[in-house]
Amino acid sequence: MAPMKGLTVFIADLRKCRSNEEEERRVNKELANIRTKFKEPGLSGYNRKKYVCKLIYMSLLGYDVNFGHREAVALINSTKYSEKQIGYLAVSLLLIENDEYTRAVVATLRRDMHDPSEWMVCVALNAISNITFGGLAELLTDDIVVQLLSPAASMFVKKKSALCLLRLLRRSPEAVDAGKWAARVVPYLGHRDIGVALAATSLVTALAQQFPDETRKAGAFAIHRLKAIIVDAEYPVDYVYYKVPAPWLQIKLLRLLQYFPAPESAELRALLLSILRQIIDVSQDVPRELQQMDAQYSILFEAINLGIHLDIDQALMRECAALLGRFITSRETNVRYLGLETMAHLAAYIDTLDPIKTYQGVIVRSLRDRDVSVRRRALDLLYSMCDVDNARGIVSELLRHMAVSDFALREEMALKVAILTEKFATEYSWYVDVMMRLVSLAGDHMGDEVWHRIVQVVLANEELQLYACKIALQTLRGAPVCHESAFKVSAYVLGEFGHLIANAPDCAPVDQLKALQTKMPAMSQPARAVALTTVAKFVNLFPEIKTLCLRALDRYRGALDAELQQRACEYYALATVESEDLLPAVLEEMPPFPERQSALMSRLLKREADTEDQRTWVYGGREINRERNLRKAGKSATSLTSADNDDRAPEPPQRSEETAAAVEENGHNASGKGNNNVNDNDDSDPATALTPEEQERIAKSKRHYARLLWERDGILFDGDEIQVGVVAQYKPPAGRVGVFLGNKTAAPIYDIAIHAFVRDDNSGDDGPALVVRPAPGQDPLPGSLMPLGQARLFFDVTCQRVFTAPPSLRITYTMAGAPTVAELQLPVTMGHFIDPVTIPVSDFFARWKQLGDSAIGEAQSILKSPFLATDASASQWLRNVVGGMGFALINGADPEPDNLVGVGIATTESGGRFGCLLRVEPKPSHGLTRVTVRATSPDVASAVATNINMVFGSR
Repeated sequence: MAPMKGLTVFIADLRKCRSNEEEERRVNKELANIRTKFKEPGLSGYNRKKYVCKLIYMSLLGYDVNFGHREAVALINSTKYSEKQIGYLAVSLLLIENDEYTRAVVATLRRDMHDPSEWMVCVALNAISNITFGGLAELLTDDIVVQLLSPAASMFVKKKSALCLLRLLRRSPEAVDAGKWAARVVPYLGHRDIGVALAATSLVTALAQQFPDETRKAGAFAIHRLKAIIVDAEYPVDYVYYKVPAPWLQIKLLRLLQYFPAPESAELRALLLSILRQIIDVSQDVPRELQQMDAQYSILFEAINLGIHLDIDQALMRECAALLGRFITSRETNVRYLGLETMAHLAAYIDTLDPIKTYQGVIVRSLRDRDVSVRRRALDLLYSMCDVDNARGIVSELLRHMAVSDFALREEMALKVAILTEKFATEYSWYVDVMMRLVSLAGDHMGDEVWHRIVQVVLANEELQLYACKIALQTLRGAPVCHESAFKVSAYVLGEFGHLIANAPDCAPVDQLKALQTKMPAMSQPARAVALTTVAKFVNLFPEIKTLCLRALDRYRGALDAELQQRACEYYALATVESEDLLPAVLEEMPPFPERQSALMSRLLKREADTEDQRTWVYGGREINRERNLRKAGKSATSLTSADNDDRAPEPPQRSEETAAAVEENGHNASGKGNNNVNDNDDSDPATALTPEEQERIAKSKRHYARLLWERDGILFDGDEIQVGVVAQYKPPAGRVGVFLGNKTAAPIYDIAIHAFVRDDNSGDDGPALVVRPAPGQDPLPGSLMPLGQARLFFDVTCQRVFTAPPSLRITYTMAGAPTVAELQLPVTMGHFIDPVTIPVSDFFARWKQLGDSAIGEAQSILKSPFLATDASASQWLRNVVGGMGFALINGADPEPDNLVGVGIATTESGGRFGCLLRVEPKPSHGLTRVTVRATSPDVASAVATNINMVFGSR
């Protein structure tokens, strides 16, 4: 592009300005001149381009440019490439959404997309990538896909098209609707042009994270392309970088394979293993040039990450551990960084941490590395490799290093020390000592979550409370300066449990009060507020020092801070009221906090958010990654294994299970066995036999179960001790259901067993109608489950014939010496084996009438639905429910626009296939919905209707 003299002079004038005011005057003068020029008729293309360039430059400087849009649109309609290029640049910077020229821009982009000149097509693709209109992706995606898949398009256009689709997919994934064309892009991984293959690999990597089913064949294409480059040496000479063939493509292909499970084909597994071994063997030769070393090591680290992710050869894993041990001692900072990060990945998957523990001393020394990024990765690795055996050593090293560590690392280090201490504590005294030392060392760099968590743990463990009180009093009496977080913990613990040490030497109530008052003046307002609450609790706990406590409260009744003054006044009034029952009732001992995911863990996980490409693992070791993979298993699984009939589950318990899930896992009977069934066969009325809390738990479990009737993953049961989640994927007549069990308590649970079995009424002379058996090739359940840990087990289910009752799920475990049994209903119904089928709109009611006349199977119910009139999202919810239950919505088939109709086919392995039609007729004005199901099997119709009734009942 030839230089424009007027633009050059304008930029030079702005650079000569010595003040902002002078620059602003020059800009305003030029804006006025440009407005005048735009009004003149017959403006040449050169001048229009020059003035638009000035507007672009002023916009980049931060000035508000709200005109020139028409001239920019005129430039993009020019036939000259230079004018069109400037026009698209101006449109991407100056034009806003819903502008009056938006439609003209879209029309021009579509015309240029189909121009014979590849330069015009490419400049349009560049513009689409940079323009941020909300609806642009939805309007032009099909045109871009045509360019990518067209055999007549040049290699350059194909590469640009793939990168443009990648940009749109990341920016507006819901508007791109990539599921329609994702499978057609996968073969481009094997394109003869490496540039196209490289762009396609980036696009498929993004697609694989959102559409694993559509891109399931990408793994085989990637393996064969790696074989062609690494084994067969098939690559152009132009793509050899310092003796390394196509390193960028190798890296992207290895990273793509990490989003898929190990290949099922033995041939592909062997081929992939040979490729990984060849990459590792080549890396043994020390490169002479820095660029070659960077390329080889980049490929090597991705290969190691892939080998760890697939976990197909334990010998290879041990070899990787030894190789990484060499890298973390390298003199190159980048190599040490990647070695530590990859070893943390290895710790997340390897069966035993012993090969990594060999290098614990080297990793600890890396905490003192000159580079802060290396220090951070060393901290992550220590966190990931920690277990019961080395927890004390690692926590001790981290506490020792915390005093001299960077301020940027202290918060993260404190969080990880707190989590490790709670997770692997074997003695209560060690937990309290470490946590009090932690808040004293790093209290300024932590949020309130840490001291809140300490209090929660102390309240939940009676064995911990006496020792915690002693340490709290020592903390208040110790150093002249007490950290604020340590003061808050000490004050809270003494206020709740100070009476436990009241008879010990030097621990009398008056001694506790004096120790608290000594440190109060130096504390902040929130800390003193906690201390005032403790003083008020002392009034209730120790009547003998009531006068001293009232004197302390009276001192703050005139405090300048409104919060302190209000607390002091209210506590003083409570303490002096004549009623003897009011004060003990208000200030009684706090109950244990309900167990949920630790706030410390939640905060730490938020710090590890995904980038543009999702992470396939997180720091924290094998257990947390198993939990993470389990939650994604239902969405990322790409194959189903058929179940066999030979493995029979344990006999089901002889009691009714009419509701969805268990009530409470702590209901121990006289024999010591916990019994978590919802309904037993007794003569009592459940409404009177259960407490309100138990009834609420039953209702909550029903809601969980009903949601899993139309969603494929979620929580099945959430109790005080355990949480049970389910992920499922169905390909009728088969399916795979994953059950994960989480320990919500602060104590480990043992003797874990998970069994799924079919009930007797699902069996006949030909065997069970539904077969459920554990999926092959999975890890056994652990012998124990630590606090916040999770265990998982997958089951393969096969629908042999139509069945009426869901299978049962029995979970047994032992906690504190008491065995517990939780019996639930597994959300696997006949409705889960329905596939959506699309038929012409005109055919629906003909088939509907045909099924109605035959009277084979119909189920109809009128359901209360008051939410239809008040909830604006109710209509979309109804559509989601019908679609989630396996029916294809036939839009426009029903004359009533609010009605929904759907078509599906239920598939069994030996009983055949059954057509099923559904009609939902909501009446918001009456708060009612009529649901009618017609099928060629009455049991299928009844099962679908039952499911819908439960879903509506839980709304």
